[in-house]
Amino acid sequence: MKALAFPLALVASAAFAQAKTDYTLNAGSVHFHVPPDWTAIMEKADGDPQAVIFQVPDPAAQGTEDTASVTIKTRSLKTSDDFNGFVQDEFERSKGQAGYENDASNKDTSSHRYFVTRNKTRYLVHDTYQLNGNVAVQVRCQRPLLESSAKEWADGFDASCRNVVASLKK
Repeated sequence: MKALAFPLALVASAAFAQAKTDYTLNAGSVHFHVPPDWTAIMEKADGDPQAVIFQVPDPAAQGTEDTASVTIKTRSLKTSDDFNGFVQDEFERSKGQAGYENDASNKDTSSHRYFVTRNKTRYLVHDTYQLNGNVAVQVRCQRPLLESSAKEWADGFDASCRNVVASLKK
């Protein structure tokens, strides 16, 4: 009976463990907050650039190669004057992706919204940029446009992405 109690205690403690929601990059100069159900699938918190990539659960994508994700990437700049060049370089890089098409319906001038094709699936991508001292920050939110994705899920994903960007400004 004691042999069974220890594994059950481990499972119970893991079930009640809190997911990490607060992150920092660039020696603590960049802070952001993510929802608890996002899973960090890659973290690089040293050198330049630094980044954290999150997989965002989408019930419609389960069992497929498609995945919704959010990437927060930073790059140290020599001066804040280099920020526009950083944004332009990232913009040009995004235009080189397969199936790139600008989202003409985007009215938000602070965000670059576009479509790309990954495998055979079309994705909607939002890139948002901000300057934090001499650190350029890019938040890339991308989700597959699947017929089976619920509108409520897509709206929630977009709102969560806006909340991550807002958390950077605090």
